[in-house]
Amino acid sequence: MSTAPKNIVITPSSFLSSGDSECPQGLLALARQTSPQPFVFVRAIGVAVLKTAREAMVKKLAIPILVGEPDIIVRDAAAIGWSLGDVEIVPAFGEAEAIQQSVRLYLEGRAAGLAKGNIHTDVFMGGIVDRRSGIRTSNRLVHIFVMLPPAGGRALLISDAAVNVAPSVETRTEAALRMAKLAKQLGVLRPRVAVISATENILAAVSSSGEAADIAARATAQDKDADFFGPLSFDLALSPQAATMKNVKNPVAGMADALVMPDIVSGNVLFKSLVWCAGGLAAGVVLGGAVPIVLTSRSDSPAARLASLALAAIANQ
Repeated sequence: MSTAPKNIVITPSSFLSSGDSECPQGLLALARQTSPQPFVFVRAIGVAVLKTAREAMVKKLAIPILVGEPDIIVRDAAAIGWSLGDVEIVPAFGEAEAIQQSVRLYLEGRAAGLAKGNIHTDVFMGGIVDRRSGIRTSNRLVHIFVMLPPAGGRALLISDAAVNVAPSVETRTEAALRMAKLAKQLGVLRPRVAVISATENILAAVSSSGEAADIAARATAQDKDADFFGPLSFDLALSPQAATMKNVKNPVAGMADALVMPDIVSGNVLFKSLVWCAGGLAAGVVLGGAVPIVLTSRSDSPAARLASLALAAIANQ
């Protein structure tokens, strides 16, 4: 029998943020610097997917091509008051056919990017990484989140929170370089990239610390227009106060624009902490393929979905 006191109200964590972020106008303006390109929404059924496609068209971020069951697409579009007009619908029935038809559109030169719709991630990514699709190249696929503060200000890039479970030194080096390039496209003149570990010292017992130093050295050798440093702990990467207190002096400490995380667990926990506890907006994109890939989650807000498409458009420039 339970002995717990009665009539005690259990409340959610006080760390949770209650505000909803909006897609920054500055990000949308950057994305609109070039004409909108065709973007394939893979299995575009469901209200959330179609709202995103419609917003992308209205905001002139992309020209949506909707792949999926036509009757369901038309029905769900009507539910949000979208007549579809001249929007192209490509018939596909089920998840496997949806990704097959989407890959076909890319191979025909009709897709500048792909967005995950109502389809399981393993089916979606499986069709993309298949060498026959032509989307996977010799580069490594890396997932990047651009975390946007709720009150505006500097963005923070994070990799890898959704694709690579235990990325190698080579994959994390590529992530560091891609984040530096994307930061430049977002307007950062000289990006500062921190390679994260649990310590700022190289310790034999903490493998990510030595790897971080290696990654920073490799990235520095390939990109002279950005600063890379590792290992750095999270506080030393972001907080000038922490860097001063610990007397850590380098161009990245306390002022990082981007964080290379050691694995998917740390990356996933960090981005969700910034979203759910700090009210941040997460715009995510997979880079390294022939076209940008937007890999959304069912829990993503409409603003996050729109920001992710804007980010993909920027990456294409």
